[in-house]
Amino acid sequence: MKRKGCLIPLVIGILLIILLIYGIFTSFDPVYSSTKIKQKIGGVLICNTIYNADHHTWQYDVNYKYQASNDSVYEIGQGTYYSREWNQDEQLIKYGKWIILKTGNWAGSDKIIVGNLKSKEWTEYKFTPENIEKSNIWTSSQTHSLLNYCCAESYITKINNGEIIVQYKFRIDENNTDLMGTRNIKYQIDTASGDPNMTGITVDK
Repeated sequence: MKRKGCLIPLVIGILLIILLIYGIFTSFDPVYSSTKIKQKIGGVLICNTIYNADHHTWQYDVNYKYQASNDSVYEIGQGTYYSREWNQDEQLIKYGKWIILKTGNWAGSDKIIVGNLKSKEWTEYKFTPENIEKSNIWTSSQTHSLLNYCCAESYITKINNGEIIVQYKFRIDENNTDLMGTRNIKYQIDTASGDPNMTGITVDK
């Protein structure tokens, strides 16, 4: 009886260890979900999402489909929210014959997906620090920035009447990570092609 009494805590301890190990390994398994976001232009945006996380970071990979009011479904594309929350608040924006979707673009930047419901063709435009700084307008501004230093950010803050405002934050000091420059980058959607063209840069006050 005494030996049996000693074995019970041992078995319980082993089971707890097994459950702990199992919990650690399965806690980082992908989580799949689907969300529908009602759209102001009518219809719903269907978001099929994969959430991944590890000890250091997390990300949401979102696949977008648009279900119009007449139940027609359009494949739009994908977005990624890396090390930031996905607010599940995306809204499709109409501009002329174009539909514009703003979404995340991997680490530290946003992108738009522009398409035409008649042609069912969609094109991505990424507002990354690299794409910003290779433009002629940025080069001619002679802005001092350390492009290859961590950690620049370029996020869309506004889309209105075809105009897109991107807030770009960048390093300006090699040693002090807190010293950042900020510029507002303006783009205008071309009504014929749907391409966003940079039109100006202003200093964020």
